[in-house]
Amino acid sequence: MAHETGHTFGLPDLYAFDKGDDDHRFVDGWDVMGLIGGAGPQYFAWHSWKLGWTDDSQVVCRASAGSDTVHLTAVEYGPGTKMAVIPTGPSTAYVVESRRAVQADTGLCAAGALVYKVDSSVKSGEGPIRVMDAKPSATPASGCRPLDDGPFWAGETFTDSAAGVRIEVLSADGNGETVRIIKS
Repeated sequence: MAHETGHTFGLPDLYAFDKGDDDHRFVDGWDVMGLIGGAGPQYFAWHSWKLGWTDDSQVVCRASAGSDTVHLTAVEYGPGTKMAVIPTGPSTAYVVESRRAVQADTGLCAAGALVYKVDSSVKSGEGPIRVMDAKPSATPASGCRPLDDGPFWAGETFTDSAAGVRIEVLSADGNGETVRIIKS
């Protein structure tokens, strides 16, 4: 019901329509618009913001060269900063949010700073959102999918040199992560 309601609100399908190797290869179970019965069916912070459930004051956006240090409060909790966004083009951005195994996400395989790329020019079912896997060579735990262990932990960094983006996870606590977002 939450998936179909998301469509009513204008959200795209995050699973692959082509049903190639893995129809959930873009986001696995990180959003109910992807794998409906996935480990983390909470809406992405990006979707929550798009729908007006997350206020602009809960978003840090690094649109020009420079850096920001941000404490992200897990999307499952009420107040606090929910996401940091680094635009990389007219229709693209990297987003980082914090996820915890509570509320709708009690089944998470891993908690931490989840990084994903948004491209609003990509059609529904073709990967408009793609999770960046912090552990691409790791074998997921039993019952978990390849991206389910994707969050970055304290001391880990995501880099897309071509886009001039770097996201450093500085620390973590029970409520979220402190990250440094850098745009060059």
